[in-house]
Amino acid sequence: MNSSKFAVALVHAPVLNKAGESSATSVSSIDVHDFARTCAFYDVAPVYIVHPAQGMQQFVKELTGHWLDGKRGDLNKGRREVLSQVSVVSTLEDVLAKDDYQIWYTSAQPPEDAVVVAPESLSEKEGKHLLVFGTGHGLDAKNLPNENGWLYSIDGIGKVRHLSVRAALAIYLDRLFR
Repeated sequence: MNSSKFAVALVHAPVLNKAGESSATSVSSIDVHDFARTCAFYDVAPVYIVHPAQGMQQFVKELTGHWLDGKRGDLNKGRREVLSQVSVVSTLEDVLAKDDYQIWYTSAQPPEDAVVVAPESLSEKEGKHLLVFGTGHGLDAKNLPNENGWLYSIDGIGKVRHLSVRAALAIYLDRLFR
């Protein structure tokens, strides 16, 4: 399977807050590093970090720049290579302007009327695919571009309703490529 036909976006806005309202979340360094590393493990690129606030975008640029342009990258060339795939944008529409992606949203609870597909079925579909993950309490799909569909949720057997976004990414990519 050609993994280069897949890209990933981690959306920080618009996402839902606890009250179900449209909101934004802060970018965390661990999400940037773990998303980049997990995607590199499966040879998926690019990795888009989506946030409208200039301060958050600058944070991502400084974080990645530390490894891309600084001495740390000379000492850890693997980290430099992994983080070179990260691109920060203001909106998901900015991602779609970069390439002709089919959009696949993820959620612990896809909308009732959603077209829901298994991640492994994407390998059979033509074209480029963008797997979109949300932070906070999930994607605010009403304020995002129309999707091609939703990936089946990851059902657990424990006491919590959903996984961390980093864990969900790893599971979805493993299902996609196994």
